[in-house]
Amino acid sequence: MTIAPPEPLTAPWHVLGTGAMGCLWAANLAAAGSNVTLIARDRSRLAGYHGITLETAAGAEPFAVALECADGPTPIDRLLVCTKAYDVSGALGGVAHRLAAGAAVVLLQNGMGFHDEARELAGSARLYCALSTEGAWCPAPFHVRHAGRGFTLLGRYPRGTLADATALAAELPHDRLEIRPVADVEAELWRKLAVNCAINALTALHGCPNGALLEPGPQGEEFDALCREIVVILAALGHPALAAELPELAASVARRTAANRSSMLQDVLAGRRTEIDCINGFLVQRAHAAGVACPRNELLCTRVHALTRDATPT
Repeated sequence: MTIAPPEPLTAPWHVLGTGAMGCLWAANLAAAGSNVTLIARDRSRLAGYHGITLETAAGAEPFAVALECADGPTPIDRLLVCTKAYDVSGALGGVAHRLAAGAAVVLLQNGMGFHDEARELAGSARLYCALSTEGAWCPAPFHVRHAGRGFTLLGRYPRGTLADATALAAELPHDRLEIRPVADVEAELWRKLAVNCAINALTALHGCPNGALLEPGPQGEEFDALCREIVVILAALGHPALAAELPELAASVARRTAANRSSMLQDVLAGRRTEIDCINGFLVQRAHAAGVACPRNELLCTRVHALTRDATPT
């Protein structure tokens, strides 16, 4: 019996970033029949490259995804930016000249504070944001392990129509990764930011999985106190509904992902720069502007910076 290859998706995609999320999305795009190219910011990544290996519970499968540098010759119609939050502006700026008329740019990062600059860099391109709970890590370069199934919210930034988001979602590997189109993605960005502020830095500091924050003792008490401070900040910033749901929302996420190691904890364990400035640091900036005290979030930023080589905030 001959198995027909999947129907190709609408437009070719470029994926900027060669880490776990970049490789996960590039491999799934290729598996869904898309013409996909991975873009490396470091030319040394091209040496010895032989494609992406995607490992799931069903086993490991190779994908012959093309790899190029930012100065590649072809125009970019669809761009998925999978760098860390602090690298978005530099990475997008390096390929902005290649964006075709009517291009779509999708940002897939934790945190906030970089989206408006990205919108300027994207020029006339349509800017979208994707918020993903997929779990992935790389045991080796270009070998990605899909460790936990989640979902991805997708919407036009700062907001758009559900029809617009649905149309772009149809071009992504929606049969392999769950993609949920949304109209008001900025509201979803705030929702995820609030949860990340409550969970990520604490797990990084204590070296614990998310669920440990719900256990009785000092970690649980610190989690509760941090949530109370975040609630006050959110209310002062004009997000009363999010403030009201935050304690239970954060606890629910920690419970649902109890065995997971947050991305910030993984960065600390690997000695990498963290995204603290775009998560708790962003909230601190907004709190200061609103005249709201935020000592716990300030201390978290200081302590996380002290753990890694990004000891001086940028």
